[in-house]
Amino acid sequence: MSQTSIDIPADFADTFRSLLSLPQNEQPNAAAAFWANANVSMPEEEWNSCFAYNSLFEAWTCCSLMQSLYASNAAVLRSWLNQRPRWRVIEIGGGNGRFWSHLLKPEDEGELIVIDPVPEVHEQVSKQLPAGVRLISVQAPVETVPLCWEADAVLCSLTLHHVAGTDASERSQHGLTGIGKLEVLREIAQALKPRQGLGILNESDMYSDLGLPPDDPILIDHLLEAYVRRVGLSLLLDAEALVEDPKNLSPRWYAIIHRWCLGQLLKAHVPLAERDIYELNLPRWLELLKRAGLNVIEWKSSDNFGLFYRYLLKPA
Repeated sequence: MSQTSIDIPADFADTFRSLLSLPQNEQPNAAAAFWANANVSMPEEEWNSCFAYNSLFEAWTCCSLMQSLYASNAAVLRSWLNQRPRWRVIEIGGGNGRFWSHLLKPEDEGELIVIDPVPEVHEQVSKQLPAGVRLISVQAPVETVPLCWEADAVLCSLTLHHVAGTDASERSQHGLTGIGKLEVLREIAQALKPRQGLGILNESDMYSDLGLPPDDPILIDHLLEAYVRRVGLSLLLDAEALVEDPKNLSPRWYAIIHRWCLGQLLKAHVPLAERDIYELNLPRWLELLKRAGLNVIEWKSSDNFGLFYRYLLKPA
């Protein structure tokens, strides 16, 4: 993606602010109209489809929400790995590998197992690793991968919400096959147990899982709250705070607001199997982690919007 390939209307920020100022019951229709009518020109880039420099995803990793999440995770994991020479870490969902540029030092030695179905993810992560860290790439969805490694740490950041259903039983009730979040979390617990490792889970405090059917007004409001009122507002504030923009972040952040934040509202109207966003709120995550055999030793938000929560986990 070139830096000249995104065209944002001059009144985009003002129009979005006007949307946020509306009464909440008027926001769904206004958001749908803004998404449909805003004259935003940009290349097609589906979420989790392009991770290279100057992509929308790369701009996402530069926003304050993600920078604070990376810093929160790195502070804990760096201290943990310092105590474990030649460590082994499993990462579920690798993104563009930016987190590892926050964490790793040139002298680090260890093994990083990345589980992600997208080949480009593994290419991007490999660029962030020092010579002493060996990358093992598993190109598959985590639901299909038994975690047969003993791990000093497992990092699962903003990934499990793509797995529909709390467990296989709930999936079956809705006509879906395969495992749910619980079974993945049990695999994480088993990988951590031999070395008494540390688990780090990052997820939103928002419910949009199978219990809410398509077109449900509660589902629509939950998506609005998370993706428009919180993520969208945070990106708007980030863009307005820029004094200089050599990385061309501002137009890409506005593009994310349009394409991914407002666009997420469309997920409220598609069949369950196509929703892709199956979030749990804080109480449901805590209950599910306990069922999975994971003790939550700490949970707290990593941002000023109370959106993303970091759970620190030890095997029971």
